[in-house]
Amino acid sequence: MDQDTKVIQELQELKQKVGHLEDLLTQQQNKKEKAGPFRIFLEAVVSLLVGLMVVGPVIVIVVGLLMVAASWLGMEF
Repeated sequence: MDQDTKVIQELQELKQKVGHLEDLLTQQQNKKEKAGPFRIFLEAVVSLLVGLMVVGPVIVIVVGLLMVAASWLGMEF
């Protein structure tokens, strides 16, 4: 009987800790969902820079190939 009481107390303590952790996780999710203007601006700038790093070289290659093709055809720019 004494062991049952200890087990019940430990389970109650664990339940409180889990409840506390659930509250913390909920708060973290709410913080992530509420993005402020600075965070939105920062994410936009990062996205733009990454896009330029990916798209920029592709544009340079395409323009270079078009210029080479045009020089073979005798066109001038």
